[in-house]
Amino acid sequence: MFLIAKILNNKFFSLEQEFPLKKGWALKENLRLGNKGGGKRITKKVVQYLQGFFLAGNLRAVDRYSPEHMHACLEELAAEGELTLEEIPTVKTIKGWIGRYSAAFKKEASEKALVKNMEKSQSVTVAKGSISQRQPNKRQKKD
Repeated sequence: MFLIAKILNNKFFSLEQEFPLKKGWALKENLRLGNKGGGKRITKKVVQYLQGFFLAGNLRAVDRYSPEHMHACLEELAAEGELTLEEIPTVKTIKGWIGRYSAAFKKEASEKALVKNMEKSQSVTVAKGSISQRQPNKRQKKD
């Protein structure tokens, strides 16, 4: 058999080396990700309750819920029959949700404030422009 070889920097390399992985190893259908992304999701009903707890604390600092208190309230709702025990996330999951929701909430609030300020500044410049058009400039000659 003819052996293909290459000399690089005065070293001899064989190009007929055995590749350690099977053909097609990088194809998407052959990937083994394990259980990545297959975890339990927070249901929409629970998210609505968590949003209510979060927003209550946003209105008044006295009413602020801790993740442990939110978890306890969700357990009370499960005892009343509103939720099932399987739907209730762990305290760690609630902490993660609060971090993500808080960041998204702050971003949305800042975007709204920015749009409001832009609209306000445009209305002020339009009003100033209309006033200056009515009154002659001091340096202009009067007819």
